[in-house]
Amino acid sequence: MYIGWLKFVDVPELVKIAEEVGWLLDGYHVKLMMMHAPHLCYGAYEDGVLVGAVMAIEFERSAMIKYFMVKPTHQKQGLGRRLFNTLFGVLKDEHPSLYLHANPVLKDFFEKSGFQSVMEVGRFLNVGKVPPFSFTNAQAKELDGGNFDATIRKIDFETFGEDRMSFMLDEMERNSSLKFALPNSFQHSSVINARGVYLGPWQCREGSDDEAEKMMQGVLYFRGLKKVLADVPLGNKRAVKLFEEYHFQQKGTFLHMCYGDYHPVKFENIYAFSL
Repeated sequence: MYIGWLKFVDVPELVKIAEEVGWLLDGYHVKLMMMHAPHLCYGAYEDGVLVGAVMAIEFERSAMIKYFMVKPTHQKQGLGRRLFNTLFGVLKDEHPSLYLHANPVLKDFFEKSGFQSVMEVGRFLNVGKVPPFSFTNAQAKELDGGNFDATIRKIDFETFGEDRMSFMLDEMERNSSLKFALPNSFQHSSVINARGVYLGPWQCREGSDDEAEKMMQGVLYFRGLKKVLADVPLGNKRAVKLFEEYHFQQKGTFLHMCYGDYHPVKFENIYAFSL
């Protein structure tokens, strides 16, 4: 067993592992992370076959750990700890702040490394059943903001307190991307597999509930009957209420956990996290 940097040829096997452990993974997103931060994408190999992985993406001052998984046949053998410590040892010396979304069963695992839980995140799913609403061409045109990049730069900086644009803008430039922008909000969604759409990132300043509802109607109108999935901070009661009003159901819970020089995130601005 050895640990080395992930390669693009590993992506299909990584997708299989994600399916085995029940973790949502998008191959496009994984390849993008490997392009932006190849030195932070580690795999565990047995006889040349990938059996586990952990990845991270860097921002201006923080880094987010993603896709930490081990094949079920290789769990409870210390491999997960080896993988995580390899990445963690690099990150904690280079970034004052780290964060991740953890399966609650791994809460103790991450706390032993100094992470603390700061927010519950609910995974909400809509399977095409929505309440009746009216949506016009004029509303669609309003959402098609030509100043999307400028809007996201300003609002995302207000929300996270750092420049995250190098990766974020690339993340939202796939063929299936649908982008909305209004004066106080932006929203992105993309097709992640044959079954559905991932809604996020989506941010909206407090006091702009009308904009948030316009965007909810827009994404449901344009995405038709596809399943729409979103990861929502449960502390943002306005966001949770909006998802519930449009017949989304909570299907799971994660923990937003942070390490180091924690800079408070404006969760009240977040309606859905990035993938």
